[in-house]
Amino acid sequence: NAAEETPAKPFFLASGKTGRDYVTLVKAAYTLQADIRIIGPIEQRPSVLPKNIKWINTSTDPPDKAVNYNTLRKWYAQCVGVCIPLSGDADDTCGYTNMLEAMAMAKPVLMTRSGSLHINPEQRGYGKLVNPKDSRDWQSSMIKILNNRQHYIKKGKEGRKIAENEFSIENFNIRLINFLESLIKTHI
Repeated sequence: NAAEETPAKPFFLASGKTGRDYVTLVKAAYTLQADIRIIGPIEQRPSVLPKNIKWINTSTDPPDKAVNYNTLRKWYAQCVGVCIPLSGDADDTCGYTNMLEAMAMAKPVLMTRSGSLHINPEQRGYGKLVNPKDSRDWQSSMIKILNNRQHYIKKGKEGRKIAENEFSIENFNIRLINFLESLIKTHI
């Protein structure tokens, strides 16, 4: 069972279908002393992959059946960091779900600098923004995680703390109640 395997060497996890730049991430992997597991659409798969890339084709119908949930959860737990390589579109909100998953699993986030997300991994201390289309920046960012694992474990824990405090059901309920109360007040 893939979920039960112990990785032979450290690996990064990348997944997602929309607005991804897997070409740049794969280019960064060529001399990296770690693996990268990518769960992505076959049409985004570069034609040549280095040996340290494991590509899993996503399925076309939601929910995605490429990797079962238990395996995916195990891979999140085992990985040293989550890579979210985006196209770099300034108006793009892609990668948000992937980022929240990484935060929930206490993993440092490496994400392309782009878009309109209201939360920034670098500013909030749980990851690093990587320059668009910059394979060297991806590579150096991954090497920093590999060379300073304890520091990045702390960054992952910071992301988890933010997820628990800002994205919890309790917090959502409070914001929903406040929103509904403000609607009622403006219409009375």
